[in-house]
Amino acid sequence: MKVNKDIWIDELLDKYPQSQDFLSKKGIVCVMCGEPVWGTLEEQMEEKDFSEEEMDKTIKELNEFLEKNKGKKEDMSQTIEVTKLD
Repeated sequence: MKVNKDIWIDELLDKYPQSQDFLSKKGIVCVMCGEPVWGTLEEQMEEKDFSEEEMDKTIKELNEFLEKNKGKKEDMSQTIEVTKLD
């Protein structure tokens, strides 16, 4: 399946969790407070004032990135340390 601008963010993250880092580098936030942002990829890009050409280019690059990283697991070795505040 190729990603298109009509894909829902939660579906995108479910099928391709590595897309979060790619899109984050493009300024597109897909997760807030551990939950996916609602709406479609197109809506998120519109919110960031992407032109139609920028949307097409980003989606093309995302599909290339996903194809290149097909079958690779995410690096889950990084952890976040949480400290309880008193």
